[in-house]
Amino acid sequence: MRHFSNLIVAAVLTTSLWACGGSGTSPGNGQDSTAAFTPAKPAGSVQVSFVHDSDPPQVKIHFALGEKTIDKSFELPLAEDMDAEDLYRTVWDKPNSCYIGVLKNNRGTRYYHASEGDDGALKIFQVGTPPAAVWHYAEGELGLGKATNKSKLTDHYKKNVTSGKIIADFIVRLEPASSKDSVQLYTEFGGVHETKTLAVPGGYVPKIQPTEEPDHCVFGLQRDDGFDPVLDIKVDGGKLAIKELGKSITN
Repeated sequence: MRHFSNLIVAAVLTTSLWACGGSGTSPGNGQDSTAAFTPAKPAGSVQVSFVHDSDPPQVKIHFALGEKTIDKSFELPLAEDMDAEDLYRTVWDKPNSCYIGVLKNNRGTRYYHASEGDDGALKIFQVGTPPAAVWHYAEGELGLGKATNKSKLTDHYKKNVTSGKIIADFIVRLEPASSKDSVQLYTEFGGVHETKTLAVPGGYVPKIQPTEEPDHCVFGLQRDDGFDPVLDIKVDGGKLAIKELGKSITN
């Protein structure tokens, strides 16, 4: 769903080819996602906090409307190396209705909905697909997911890691492609390697972003106002594993 998925219009892979998709949610509701969206004036308040030291981490949401309040917690693997204010955005579509988008550790987005029911009771629940106008506003206008984490971006990543019974260098690097609007992504671990050629839209620079885990990094697109993650790359069970917007490609 993320806006960069519309920019990578062609990705030619030397070993496989897939279509760029969403970050875990998709419109699919018949709404015109390009229509102008104006948030409603809130009649209440929503507070979001996170518990990182639990396993898995938790998202805590406090919803207040007049004298009524409700609190609810959800377990969610959160995006790492990001400040709390960059992990979520709130979008009020009605005075008594608010959507909360939270970034997951795979760079996808999980949405929750806080609202007042017809019976006047407050409720908070997870939603699989928020209205298209809502997620476009959260991920476009409000920039959910655009903030880079605190790791330095690079063109070449190399770490010696142990996975399963294999001890080897985990290598991810960018190499020139035959055209200026694409880049070659080279990955290697335990004697297995492959190269994928990915399209790079104008105005973007391909980069690799390390994480706190030596066997895990992210390929994405850098621009003036942030970094858009595109592929999660890690060593899992002694094998290279690549996740693209919620999809999994394991070699």
